[in-house]
Amino acid sequence: MAASSSSCPFDAFLSFRGDDVRKTFADHVYAALTGAGIHTFRDDEEIERGKNIDQELTKAIQQSKVAVIVFSPDHASSRWCLDELLMINERRKSDGMHILPIFYHVDPSAVRRQKESFKEAFDRHEQQLKEEIDKVERWRAALKEVADLGGEVLKDQYEAPFIQNIVKLVANKLDRKLLHVGSYLTGIDDYVGRINQWLQDESTNVRILVLYGIGGVGKTIIAKTVYNQNSHKFERSCFLADVAETSEQPKGMNSLQEQLLSDIHKRESVKIYNVDEGVMKIKDAMCCRKVIIILDNVDNSEQFKSIIGEQEWLSSGSKIIVTTRLKCLLSEGCWKLHIEPLSVKNSHKLFALHAFGREDSPENFDEPSERVVSLCDGLPLALCVLGSFLRRRSIDEWKSEIKELQEIPDSRIQKILRKSFDSLHNDRHRSIFLHIVFFFIGWDKDVVVKILEGCGFEAIIGVQHLLDRCLIEINERNNLAMHQLVRDMGREVVRQESPDEPGERSRICNHKEVFRVLTEKTGTKTIRGLILDMHMLREENENSVEESVLGCEDSPSMVNRLVGIVCQRIGNIPKTSSTSADVIKTEAFANMHQLNVLLLNDVKLDGGYEDFPKHLVCLRWLRFPLNSMPTCLNVEKLVVLDMRHSRLKHAWQGKSFPCLKILDLSHSHLLTASPDFTGLPGLESLLLKDCINLVKIDKSIRVLRGLVLLNLEGCINLRMLPDTIADLKSLEELNLTGCSELKVLPKELAQMESLKVFFAGGITLNELSFSSRDVRGPWSWLSGREGPESTMFSSAFLPLSLTHLILTNCNLSDVKFTTELHLPSLRHLVLRDNPFDTISAEIPGLPSLEYLDITQCNISNVIIKVPTSIEEPNLIGRSVTRLSDLVRFGLEDISSGCENRFAASFCQNFEQLVHSDCPYFRVKFTIMNKNIWCQLQYLGDGPRPRVILQENTLGPSLARNLLLWDMHKGKFEEADETMSILAVMLILIKVFK
Repeated sequence: MAASSSSCPFDAFLSFRGDDVRKTFADHVYAALTGAGIHTFRDDEEIERGKNIDQELTKAIQQSKVAVIVFSPDHASSRWCLDELLMINERRKSDGMHILPIFYHVDPSAVRRQKESFKEAFDRHEQQLKEEIDKVERWRAALKEVADLGGEVLKDQYEAPFIQNIVKLVANKLDRKLLHVGSYLTGIDDYVGRINQWLQDESTNVRILVLYGIGGVGKTIIAKTVYNQNSHKFERSCFLADVAETSEQPKGMNSLQEQLLSDIHKRESVKIYNVDEGVMKIKDAMCCRKVIIILDNVDNSEQFKSIIGEQEWLSSGSKIIVTTRLKCLLSEGCWKLHIEPLSVKNSHKLFALHAFGREDSPENFDEPSERVVSLCDGLPLALCVLGSFLRRRSIDEWKSEIKELQEIPDSRIQKILRKSFDSLHNDRHRSIFLHIVFFFIGWDKDVVVKILEGCGFEAIIGVQHLLDRCLIEINERNNLAMHQLVRDMGREVVRQESPDEPGERSRICNHKEVFRVLTEKTGTKTIRGLILDMHMLREENENSVEESVLGCEDSPSMVNRLVGIVCQRIGNIPKTSSTSADVIKTEAFANMHQLNVLLLNDVKLDGGYEDFPKHLVCLRWLRFPLNSMPTCLNVEKLVVLDMRHSRLKHAWQGKSFPCLKILDLSHSHLLTASPDFTGLPGLESLLLKDCINLVKIDKSIRVLRGLVLLNLEGCINLRMLPDTIADLKSLEELNLTGCSELKVLPKELAQMESLKVFFAGGITLNELSFSSRDVRGPWSWLSGREGPESTMFSSAFLPLSLTHLILTNCNLSDVKFTTELHLPSLRHLVLRDNPFDTISAEIPGLPSLEYLDITQCNISNVIIKVPTSIEEPNLIGRSVTRLSDLVRFGLEDISSGCENRFAASFCQNFEQLVHSDCPYFRVKFTIMNKNIWCQLQYLGDGPRPRVILQENTLGPSLARNLLLWDMHKGKFEEADETMSILAVMLILIKVFK
């Protein structure tokens, strides 16, 4: 019996014929009732238990306030069900118990008059119970009386909304104020469970919960569900819907205060004449009652204070839940819970429930369903709206709707999402949002801030406001991210500026529209930014041609076009990157006086640049087609110049970029020398990655006193760096990876006190000398592969400020190099792909080291005493063939047996499985694609805790090679012996073939 025998009365008693509906309809009704916070009894025992009603069942009927009786086709065949019915009906007569009859696939008249299956059942009862014919007659009478009460009849309809109506009716009979939450709740159980646990914890000092997230993500549904499940557990409860919108109406805040006081005092009418009066009355009402209050959709802290006042006014056990789009709504003394979009799995489930009334899509709707779910991007509001709209529509209607959604978002969804945009404080913040929507999703946040500041915005506070309203996010790589539907909302805001004339909008990012505006020269002064990717435009046009060809009837011309497309796909006909029709006249930009963001890819312009926009702040022109920048191109306001993959040979001569902070000429394969830097006084980032013909860095680089990043990765013909590079006092990151021809580095590198990150991977020359303006001789810190195998390394000329040092594939092999390293701030050391034979047992000069990577190093002997600062060492890699010693220090003392922490690193795949309540370690590691499992027992008794190998999958011969390190004995011993362990546990393979 699963039902509780608690003395607390039940809200509802669920009566049903188990064989008919136990695992289907009755289970769904029970789940819906309990999910709404209605304490419900049901008999969970599967077998009949005799002729007399069980004592606990009798007690449950007596204690329940409402009986829900499910009449199913076979209901009357069960004497058990009829006895239940008799007792429930007698309680109805004696003390007014509420009864809700549910007619599940049966006609109420068949129940009332005992027809059809009910007649057959009673005929059997009369034959079998001739001695108790009076009881049979009482069953008949009870059936008629209960059926006469009326009830809910399930006909040809979906069960989910029918069940929700049952919940509502039960709540009404209980005089319980329940909130409508819809029929399909998906993906909220984890949130609801965590919140319920918090609500039940009266010991916590945290009395306020803030649910925040973008509009339509499900905050209100979660709050309503929690309210339904818990409101009866508090002395008073109140749900204030849409606080932000109500408070904007005349006397709106007064009406909210009146509703709260009415719910607390349980009086129909409470009059408030001003907000301050209301605050004090609310304080008096809440101070002596345990209350739960939900404030839905709050958009500023003043609204909260006008309703709740101060947290200290709440009595013990009281809880407040606030839903908002503002991450920063309340800063102290509250628990904040971010409500995120649904997972892909839950998105498909929720959409299918609304579109098909089931948890998955019919096979012929799989592909269009996938497309709609992808468009919704996990937003429950969109999944529900579109699923309901597409229900019972044909596949052609689906395809048409999807195509329209890709161009114009659904207005019902937009209305909800736009509230966050409209709530922004001013037009400048809205412009920042729209700039990000159109141009900067996926860009580094710090770069975008520089661009926006160059456009005249207070970008730092503006971006923070967007973050606070959940309009944007910043991912782990510091890049700006945004929900797909929020992006679509922003783009629709701009489209509405001029639905039919894109040239009159403030921003354009549709490649076809941009191309038409430029070729027809319809651009106006309203345009602030635009994007044109000719490569993508050609692909889009090609795809549309394919679709039109494949959708047409056969004809010679159509067949020829299709053959052309196929040949082009398989490479038989070369596809040109552009044609004369793709060339755009520069005069197309003449009227765009406010253009400040221009993002181009593979675009060819024809004409002079005298009338080109003069207020450009960000110019990204990938695959720039000219050998040098036009002399008349105005660049005075440029903050970012990105010309990756350009055909530049000589960047410019004599040009001044007074505002430029970021210059990226990476992958410009024709560039032989860096530009003159004298006109770039404010440059902070210089990227010349993969400029494979670059041989010289101009000495004028010394003027870049504010340069923070210099990336020369892959400049394979760069032979030397100028001595003046040592004058870059602000440089924090220097990347020389792959500069394989580099022969000279400045000795003054050690004096660059701001340098934190240094990449020097792949430098494999015979010797790399260090020049100096006061020449002191060479320094051989790397010797090439043609020289002796014992590669020497010294850190004498590396700045002590380094935190990251990457020396991948530098042909290092000398065992002494680790002892010579003295970099007190170094946290991250990568020595991957170096031919070490043995590594020293001490690294005393790296006290701050947190990460050490020596993977793929062909190490035959490794004895490393790793500093205690390292938490996740990455010591051994794919190339390991023989391991004799592996030692890993730095664990907490586990002698108490409470901290079952295991520490070792093996090859590329190591996994630990430990249980804090069990003294066994089950360990899996992979060597040469073979999984090895060992179970080790930890014995914590005595002054010398020990470890025993319990089992392994190495096999008899290999098991002998598994050794454990005995710290006290100072040597390795066979694994089947008892080993000591204190603060460290070591596993190794002596010989593994």
